[in-house]
Amino acid sequence: MTIKEKLIQEVENVSESLLAETLDFVLFLKSRYVEEETTSEEKENILSSQTAYLSGDYLTLDQYEATQA
Repeated sequence: MTIKEKLIQEVENVSESLLAETLDFVLFLKSRYVEEETTSEEKENILSSQTAYLSGDYLTLDQYEATQA
C-alpha cells in the first residue's frame, strides 16, 4: 500500500472536526513546501500577480480566449 493509499484510508475513518484540522495542516505543509522551493524571482511574480488580481487588473476568460485566436 502506498503512502497516499494509507493516508486516504486514515482520512476515511476520521471525524469531521479532525478532518478540518487535517486539511488546515496539509494546506500549511503545502504552502511551506512551496515557500522553500520558490525562487525570489518567482515570489516577486506571485506577489505582483496577486496585487494585480486584487486591484481588478486581469482578463476574463473570454478576453483571454480572444487574444489567443
